[in-house]
Amino acid sequence: MAKKRAEWNIKLVQSNYKLHTNGEMKPQVILKRTYNMEELIDRIRSRGGCALSRENLRHAAGLLMSEVEDCLLEGSAVILPVGRLAPGLTGMWEADRRYDAAVRATNEAVVNFSMSASLRRALANPLLTEIGVGGGRLLSLFDVTDRATGEKNSRLTPGSVAVVRGRMLLMNGELPERGVYLLDAESDEVAVHITADEVLDSSRSQLMFLVPATLPAGRYRLRVVSQCTTNPRPMKEARACELNCELVCGGEGE
Repeated sequence: MAKKRAEWNIKLVQSNYKLHTNGEMKPQVILKRTYNMEELIDRIRSRGGCALSRENLRHAAGLLMSEVEDCLLEGSAVILPVGRLAPGLTGMWEADRRYDAAVRATNEAVVNFSMSASLRRALANPLLTEIGVGGGRLLSLFDVTDRATGEKNSRLTPGSVAVVRGRMLLMNGELPERGVYLLDAESDEVAVHITADEVLDSSRSQLMFLVPATLPAGRYRLRVVSQCTTNPRPMKEARACELNCELVCGGEGE
């Protein structure tokens, strides 16, 4: 069995910590996606080897999670394969002012998590890949224009063409990760990957793509992945860059 290891994409964001005065950047994990219980069950079933039917697996998982919740509510700790869950309280205890709702509110009920030894080992030597934001030495993004409205760096219209200006945008090379990505601005999950073959037109300074007509209303960020360089020969590894703004799709935010 292959040794488990964390392999995460990260982005750098400006630190808001008051003691940081020299523009330090904080690494932030870019989530591939977020799973609910049904999707976790789908993952288990898709890998095969599970003797339980989907319905039995859902029932068993539901019973287990409900029992974990009951244990925490009664004041018990629960040890799971990923770690230990234990009930806890925030704030300090002020016995002589419990009549004050604001004082009582400082003792918020929370659940504390401690990693298991196996999870700690898996996270001991993470493979971290930095995804550039706002430009880089080669690939960089200047702006994106929505052809339907003429608006720049603000809107995307489903079913319409968008034009991106920047550097090293040519979709040469063969790596499958090339193309345009639209990421949910809140969760960082990839909502759409428009592959290099689906890009309408590209050069070193500009590319055009069709915004999917089925793209739900919401707020998105735009990422481009390219192998383009100043030489005719593409890079062996692709670079990624994100436009440093949020794009509104549909009626969101209106």
